[in-house]
Amino acid sequence: MNKTGRNDPCPCGSGKKYKHCCMLAHEAPAPEELQWRRVRRAIENMAATLLRYGQERYGPALLVEAWEDFNLDDEADDLPQNTPHMPVFMPWLFFDWLPFAKETSVRPEALDGLTLAQACLRDRAGRIDPLLAEYLGACCAAPFSFYDVVSVRPGSGFVVRDIFDGTEIDVSERSASTQMQTGDILFAKIARMKELAMLEGLSPVCIPPDRREPILYLRRRMKRSKKPITQDSLREWNLDLLFTYHEIVEPILNPRLPELQNTDGDPLVPHTLIYDIDSSQAAFDALADLCIVADREELLEEARRDREGRLAGIAFDWQKAGNEKHKCWSNTVMGKIAIDGGRLTAEVNSENRALLFRKLMEERLPGARYRTTSIQSVESMLAERKSRAPTAAERQAEAERAALNAQPEVQALLAEELRRHYREWPDMKLPGLGNKTPRHAVKSRDGRELVEGILLQMERNAENLPGFDPAIVQELRLTLGLTQKPLL
Repeated sequence: MNKTGRNDPCPCGSGKKYKHCCMLAHEAPAPEELQWRRVRRAIENMAATLLRYGQERYGPALLVEAWEDFNLDDEADDLPQNTPHMPVFMPWLFFDWLPFAKETSVRPEALDGLTLAQACLRDRAGRIDPLLAEYLGACCAAPFSFYDVVSVRPGSGFVVRDIFDGTEIDVSERSASTQMQTGDILFAKIARMKELAMLEGLSPVCIPPDRREPILYLRRRMKRSKKPITQDSLREWNLDLLFTYHEIVEPILNPRLPELQNTDGDPLVPHTLIYDIDSSQAAFDALADLCIVADREELLEEARRDREGRLAGIAFDWQKAGNEKHKCWSNTVMGKIAIDGGRLTAEVNSENRALLFRKLMEERLPGARYRTTSIQSVESMLAERKSRAPTAAERQAEAERAALNAQPEVQALLAEELRRHYREWPDMKLPGLGNKTPRHAVKSRDGRELVEGILLQMERNAENLPGFDPAIVQELRLTLGLTQKPLL
């Protein structure tokens, strides 16, 4: 439909030009938009005003002590200008922080039980813009809390539900609403005024839906207090909420390499064992049956021989039947063995497998002379690989992997393997569920929320997992009796 021009006849049929008739009414902002703009103008210089007042009220110790208390650490470094926590710290400082009377060096007259903003409203009553005063009062009344994002209107706002008391709030917000999606978790302070709700404080990252366990733990503690959970009572849990915020957000902002394990449950630590041997053929004869997916003749097809036709070099996998963790696997690769002239090298990924291989060598090839074991941490291995350009062999191997994975037959096998894994998933014990199975966890409210969060994140990750069919998540929800819309 064509847009009516300013000088076109008005569509209402009045006979007047559009600009002289209905244009202003049609283009006028909605009442909520006008109110949002008025509040934004009223609070434009709020942070600078409150900070100046706070320095007058508390003295030079203000930021030092508040930052230590915010970090729950008496020895926290000075407030860095580029800290990602600023969108939470400053609102917390203005509306929630109270100095610890027995440990503070702020001015004694400031220990009156009022937050910085509450004291400002008292001391400057009648001199503050009424709309700003209303906003400050709403921020003082609002606790920081954790919210599930129920729906999003990008560029306009979003609806959230408080995880603790179930309160739903429709928030007017421009920029932040473009960065979130349904199912995210926010740590936020939401100022609820008469006509609209606005975002005053917000965690620097949207918390993924599968990281809600610490929040549910805090909710269980609140319930054990026997006091109803309300927006007012949440303020009494200010420091506990702050602790939970740090517990969840710090690993997201500063991720650590996870504690990697192999399928035996051993810590992942690459070991390379080196032996001197007298005969490549004798070593191969002693160890060939450690590869259970190929016989001797098949392995020898890839062997390197000298001019006389004798075995000079060969590489093959050390395997065992089955897998303790993945019952559908027919075998497990324990390591890689390479024979090259008078040298035998075995690469394994844990200390226990290294010890087992040394025992096998003593039994099967007692004449071999153990030289050394090279141990490299996963961190240093990844750092070393990241710091250098890939070798020609690595580039070729990556190209071959990509070509192999692109084959329809391989994609079909991968998809089937994933389906087989996720058919077993409801009955797997998961650390994120307290070593309960998803089938058992969904019997409780908290467990159900945890499983729903895991499934939602699984669905989000699907596009980056080759061969993963998004329908798998829906099948899991049906299997576990969960709703089609998790957490909503």
